[in-house]
Amino acid sequence: MRHVFAAVASTLVVLFAYCVAANEGLAQETYPTKPIQFVVTTAAGGANDLIARTVANRLSELLKQPIVIENQPAANGNVAASHVAQAPADGYTLMIVVDSTMTINPHLYSNIPYNVFQDFTPISLLVRAPVFLIANSGVKANTVQELISLAKASPGKLNYASSGVGTQLHAGMELFKLMTNTDIVHVPYRSTTSAIADMLGGRIELTLTSLSSAKAGIDAGKLKALAVASSERSPLTPGLPTIAESGVPGYNVSSWFGMFGPANLAPAVMDRLSSAIKQMSVDPRFVAAMVPQGMSIVAGSPAELREAMRADSKKWAEVIKRVGITIN
Repeated sequence: MRHVFAAVASTLVVLFAYCVAANEGLAQETYPTKPIQFVVTTAAGGANDLIARTVANRLSELLKQPIVIENQPAANGNVAASHVAQAPADGYTLMIVVDSTMTINPHLYSNIPYNVFQDFTPISLLVRAPVFLIANSGVKANTVQELISLAKASPGKLNYASSGVGTQLHAGMELFKLMTNTDIVHVPYRSTTSAIADMLGGRIELTLTSLSSAKAGIDAGKLKALAVASSERSPLTPGLPTIAESGVPGYNVSSWFGMFGPANLAPAVMDRLSSAIKQMSVDPRFVAAMVPQGMSIVAGSPAELREAMRADSKKWAEVIKRVGITIN
């Protein structure tokens, strides 16, 4: 009798494995069968929105389904992240996110409604973007050292814009102040576009931002780039030094943008998305949209995205503790 039970059990295991494999194969073959929603953690008009819309255009063709963009910038992206964390893990609700939502927010908010390492499925790093220290044309400084001297000569007189309290651009400028022993006043905005608008109007002196956000103002002569905030120079501005090169050794701030789904996303759905993202990354139209904005195309693996999260989470936790940024 034991032999009969063993044989039956063995057969059931084989059948179960076959069914799982068949279902995964079917999911990979049929996904997606309806429109996909991209939840974006920032407002329309900024770098994250630009990336999301460009990715949506290309993936919509490859996946043969419409992709709908929904911007949910409230609470530094916490509202958007919470929405995606609670969505069905079927691949139809995905998130295009700037790194700060996943690496800074957990260290700022005492009660966020999600766990970045448990409630999401990392899908892919999409692009990396250098960050630039930008001044309006009226600032009497053309280098980092001139800016430091100007700030020290008039403590509290200069101000800088960010896209919100607790964003990477806020934390990055606070790190700059800490490392240069300067007093520059923070003026938070709800979006990068509104911050840049006030810089163009001469009401704000400084900001850290992507080249794509500042390029039109730079081309018009109303803004100027003082330095690259990341550890390496940008190929688009090879003559522009980094902040670290300019007398602030060790300074390094850059952004990455990634795609996430809810936790427990099916492997077959992951494979379909990963394959499409890799195809997209070499599409000349995608390259033409990203590279002139100073962005490096990554199209990395889930493991690479998770490692980027871990490394940057550790870095910003230390910075936030030193600077003392808090949000209730």
